[in-house]
Amino acid sequence: MSNNRNGYFQLEIHPDGTFLHLFPSVGEGEPLNGRELEDYLATKRIGFDRISVLGTVQKNQEETIKLNSEKIRPVDEFMTFNVSDDLMEVVCRFYPPSKGDGSLNPKGESVLGGAITSDEIAKDLKYNQITAEPDMDKINDFLNDRKYCTDYVLAVGTPVTRGEDGYVEYMFDTDPVARPKKNEDGSVDFHSLNSVRACSEGQVLAKLHKEVPGSPGYNVFGEMIMPNPVKSASIKHSKGSTLSEDGVLTSDVNGHVSLTEGMVFVSNVLELKDVDVSTGDIEYDGNLLVNGNITTGYKVKVTGDVEVKGVIEAAEVEAGGQVTVAKGINGMDKGKIKAGHSVIAKYINSAEVESGGLIHAELVLNSKISAQDSIIVEGRKGFITGGFARAGNKIEAKTIGSDMGAPTSVEVGIDPAIKAKRIALIKENEEIRASLSRTEPVLLATVERLKRGEKLPPEQLKKMQDLNKVIQSQKSKLQSNNDELEMIELSFDDEKIAEVVVTGMAYPGTHIMVSDANLTLKKEYHYCRFRREGADVRMMGI
Repeated sequence: MSNNRNGYFQLEIHPDGTFLHLFPSVGEGEPLNGRELEDYLATKRIGFDRISVLGTVQKNQEETIKLNSEKIRPVDEFMTFNVSDDLMEVVCRFYPPSKGDGSLNPKGESVLGGAITSDEIAKDLKYNQITAEPDMDKINDFLNDRKYCTDYVLAVGTPVTRGEDGYVEYMFDTDPVARPKKNEDGSVDFHSLNSVRACSEGQVLAKLHKEVPGSPGYNVFGEMIMPNPVKSASIKHSKGSTLSEDGVLTSDVNGHVSLTEGMVFVSNVLELKDVDVSTGDIEYDGNLLVNGNITTGYKVKVTGDVEVKGVIEAAEVEAGGQVTVAKGINGMDKGKIKAGHSVIAKYINSAEVESGGLIHAELVLNSKISAQDSIIVEGRKGFITGGFARAGNKIEAKTIGSDMGAPTSVEVGIDPAIKAKRIALIKENEEIRASLSRTEPVLLATVERLKRGEKLPPEQLKKMQDLNKVIQSQKSKLQSNNDELEMIELSFDDEKIAEVVVTGMAYPGTHIMVSDANLTLKKEYHYCRFRREGADVRMMGI
C-alpha cells in the first residue's frame, strides 16, 4: 500500500446535526479540492456555510466542522465518474460512507452508510451506458485499500490498430541527376556524365511490400472507431523483367534500368551511331544511346533516357527520363527537347527545351527553356542571353542578359495548378473548422450532462452518437487536408524561396519575375539574388 493519499472528507451524523470530518493529504497526495466538496454536498442536498467550510478546507489539516443542525439519513459510499475527451477512459472517484456516534436517527435507522461492492460499481457503469469491460483489478485495488477523492481508471476503450500503406522498395537509383564534372579551371566536363544505370540478368530491381490493414477500435460507449485507410502498391514494369508471385522484380537481361512515371523499364540500350537518314525517326520503349548526332529534321521519342555523345541539331527529341547531350543543342529555332526528368547539355542555342526536373548547361542563347525544378548555367561562360528561362524553384547563372540589349526574361515560382490546389484546401479547412466550432460545444455539453449522471432519451443519445461520428469524420478530413498541404509545401519548399541567383552580372533590360511579382532591371547588378518580398521583387546579396 502506498503512503501517499489525497485529502478527503467524511460525513458524520450526530444527534445535534450533520458534521464533516476533513482528512489532510499524506505524502505526495493532493489536498482536498473545495470545488469537489461543494459538488458532493450539492448532490446530496446538504446545506452548509460555504465561506466557513471552504476556509477550513484550505488549511489541509484534520478537523471536524458542523454543516447544519439536521440529522440526515445515512449516506452510502458513493462513486462518480468522468469520461475522457477522447471517450477512451472512464475515470472514477469514490467518497466514504457516513458514520456517527452509534445513535439511531428518528426513524430508528443506523447513521452508518453502506459500503459499495464490486457488483454495484460494475452495474453503475453499465447503467450509464459504459460498455467497455470494467477493470476488476483496479476495482479490487480500491476495495482493498480505499483511497477517496482519488482517480481510478476503471474502464478503457479498445484502441485502433493503425494500418500501414503498401510500398515499393526499389533496389536501384530511381532518380539520378547526371551532373557534369566541374574542372579545376572552372570549365565543366560534359563528357563524364555517368548517366547509364546498368543492370544484369537476375538482378533484383524492386520488392513489393504489401499493405497492412489496421483494425477498428471501440470507445467506452461501444462506438466503433475506424482505422486509417491504407493504400495498396504495385510494381509496374516493362518487358525485360519478371515479377514473382511474392512481389520481387528481377531483370531478364543485361542492360539498362530506369523508373519513369512509376514504371520500371528494363531493356538492352538501343545504341546508334547517328539519328539521320540511315535510321529515320526513332520511337523506342527504353533508353537510347547516340554515339554521334541527332541531325536536323528527325524525331526521337523514347520512354527512357537519351544520351547523345555529339550534338542535337534542329530535331525533336522527347524522353520519358533524362536527356544528356555531351556537346550541346543547336536548335536553329526549330529544335525541341522535352524530358520527363533532367536535361544536361554543353550549351543550348536557339532551341526550345522543357524539363521535368533540372536543366544544366554552360550557356543558353536565344532559347526558350523551362524546368519544373531548377535551371543552372555555369562554367567559363555561364550566361543566359536572349529568349526566356522559366523554373519552378531556382535559376542560377553567371550572367543574365547582355550589353547588346537582347531581350531576356527569367521567371521562377510556383506551378499555378499546385497553387490553386493549395488555396482550395485552405478554404475547405476554414469551412471544416467553422462547422466544428458550432457542433463540438453541443457534443461536449451532452457529455457533461452524462458525467453528472443525467439520463438522456435514447433518441437524443442516438443523435449525439451520429453527431460524434460526423465530428470525427471532419477531424479526419482536416488532418488529411493538413497532410496534403504539408506535402504541397514540401514539394515547392515554400513560395518565398523561389529565386534568381546571379554569380556574375545581370544587365539592364533583363526582365525578372518571381511568382507574380515583376522587375525590369534599370542598371547592372553584380553577385546577387532576386526574391519576392510582398508584392515586389527585391535584390539581396549572395
